[in-house]
Amino acid sequence: MKSILVFIDGTICDTRQRHHFGIKTLEFNKREAIIKDKAVPNSVNCLNKLSNRYEIVYIGARPKFTIDYTKEWLEKEGFPKGEVYLGETQKDRLEIIKKINKKYNFIAGIGDRWDDNELHLELGCLSIILEEFNGKWDFVCNYIMNYERKIKITQNEIHLKGKIEGLARVLPKLYNKYGDGMWEVYFNTVLKMAEETREERRKEDLELFERFNLNPRDLRDVAKWEELLNEQEWEINEAYGLQDTETVEATKNRFEMKITRCRYAEIWKEFGFPEIGYQIHCRTDFAWWDRPAWDPKVRFKQPKTLMKGDEYCLFIQYIPDED
Repeated sequence: MKSILVFIDGTICDTRQRHHFGIKTLEFNKREAIIKDKAVPNSVNCLNKLSNRYEIVYIGARPKFTIDYTKEWLEKEGFPKGEVYLGETQKDRLEIIKKINKKYNFIAGIGDRWDDNELHLELGCLSIILEEFNGKWDFVCNYIMNYERKIKITQNEIHLKGKIEGLARVLPKLYNKYGDGMWEVYFNTVLKMAEETREERRKEDLELFERFNLNPRDLRDVAKWEELLNEQEWEINEAYGLQDTETVEATKNRFEMKITRCRYAEIWKEFGFPEIGYQIHCRTDFAWWDRPAWDPKVRFKQPKTLMKGDEYCLFIQYIPDED
């Protein structure tokens, strides 16, 4: 699980009610004073939401003897559980960061002071600096999640480009040797693979339809299913972010979807072999979209593809009229 480093004082904890004691005084750091602090608005809700996906780690500019009071305050205010580290000086906190960096996989750090950037730089993670005592926590959750999604898209693009680069070196030579028969062998191999895995995929697909409370015999629900799969499984989806799609039509018996941007097509064109990309990525869509595992009555057409120079790809699934 990835982690988020959260600074305590000023970022999630409004300490102003005890500033009259003086920050360096014993009274300032007494339990009776600390426990009266208020949480910065929306910080509790945001961190609880983030804790569903990330491990929360807290760090504060406090004496170490206040750690029990600090944990008590975090629990009282409703913050998610997480390890707490305290260091009074920036040097102390940097030493802490160096020690815990190998323990956690930090994706982001959230603070309210510009020297917090130094901690985040040491971690090599996204740095978010909010206004002290008044941070705009409403935007933080989506900002971090979108940041992680951008990382995933970049990783997917790098992986795809490397894969296509390798294929673009080998496949033209093989095609020159074997001709169109090579593509027929490849296509039939994919068809065989799809058929051999049909029962296993059928079970998995129907379980997903049931989980989402969708009907696989209604292509309006199939359209929703495609959107939900792309959204909920983006972390493990090697194609996530590589295509821009839009639903053209969704009725009970017909589902049309456009792909208006496709990195597969763009990269194959960069290497000068979109016709090979078509054979590998587009033609074989038939194996999975025609008579799909979840309903063999559904048929598939693909009249347009970006790989062949059309302005968009058009995927059509339909249930033929039963006369």
